[in-house]
Amino acid sequence: MTPLRSFLRAETNELHRDLDDLIGPLASPSDYGRFLAGTYRHRAAVEAALRETCVSLPLGWRPRELASVLELDLAELGVHRPRAMPFSLSNDIASVLGASYVLEGSALGARVLVRDALRLGFEADRGARYLSAQSASPETWRDFLACLESLGRADWNRAADSARQVFSHAIQAFSSEKLPAA
Repeated sequence: MTPLRSFLRAETNELHRDLDDLIGPLASPSDYGRFLAGTYRHRAAVEAALRETCVSLPLGWRPRELASVLELDLAELGVHRPRAMPFSLSNDIASVLGASYVLEGSALGARVLVRDALRLGFEADRGARYLSAQSASPETWRDFLACLESLGRADWNRAADSARQVFSHAIQAFSSEKLPAA
């Protein structure tokens, strides 16, 4: 693990654990529907904030946008699409990379969660599109890490601040409003 990745991991570890505990296991279609709704409330807003930045990222890398796939999964589960929870992001490379660290890093957890969704009877083309798309391309994480490593040491704290804001936003998205059951 590179020094910057280790730094970001250490700086966000507690929030990451809190979010994982809040989400819990996906043991039922209802749990899965709540997961998708909370993820949408969070991810749609962060994706929009990333899209609005004007920074040019190293290696031509751009964050993946998966909110539209989440919308399809929500519709297939009969879960009302929740409003995205407002999020703002500083318009600098360190903040964009810090936020992207959280979104792209969630693909690693998606590899586990997609198995839960499949076990519940959902499929990559029906109900589990988001997790399937997110976990299907491990090279996306490698490409992101190459981009992340271009960040100078002077910007690490700003990237960590942004990553913590994204984790905190996700925690709020999952806990601030009663999410619909599937």
